[in-house]
Amino acid sequence: METIDNILIEKDLFTLYTNLISSPVWDLHRTSLLPTDDGPFDMGCFPGFIVKDRDKIYNHFWHGYFASLFERINVKFFEKNKYYLPRNIIRINLGAKNETSLTEFHIDDKNPGVYTILGFLTPIWAKDWGGHLQVEDKKIDYKPGRFMIFKSDSIHNGVGPSQKIPYWRISINYLVQ
Repeated sequence: METIDNILIEKDLFTLYTNLISSPVWDLHRTSLLPTDDGPFDMGCFPGFIVKDRDKIYNHFWHGYFASLFERINVKFFEKNKYYLPRNIIRINLGAKNETSLTEFHIDDKNPGVYTILGFLTPIWAKDWGGHLQVEDKKIDYKPGRFMIFKSDSIHNGVGPSQKIPYWRISINYLVQ
């Protein structure tokens, strides 16, 4: 697993967060289900919104923004590791959690050649708010602008805030191959 910080600066995170929260495309239920045979999630329970899934783009504006952000992530990854991530974006989705949100440990894709890139988009976060990402036996603290890259067949879970806070815990999830 790889962690890259400072993909987005604080000002960019505030602008992005404000625009995301005011966007009418959210489906903010409080739970998610495990992936189904028909797709990655039961669409009626996924707490967030899907921007792209396979060949279908659900929101062209956000797809353009996050496809471009992926290129920034890939450049930072190259600077650190001297090779690029795969460029085929299979899926882009956003998740939002508050203190009552619950998700279960899951995998994003069974294919060992697929990678997950998960980024933290809430602009302000206190360590005692929780919200960490657990990837198998590794705990990664929520830090605004931090992105993690890991194999999509790794068991993981993004934990919601541990208490009532003034922000949604928003994350972006890419699947690339």
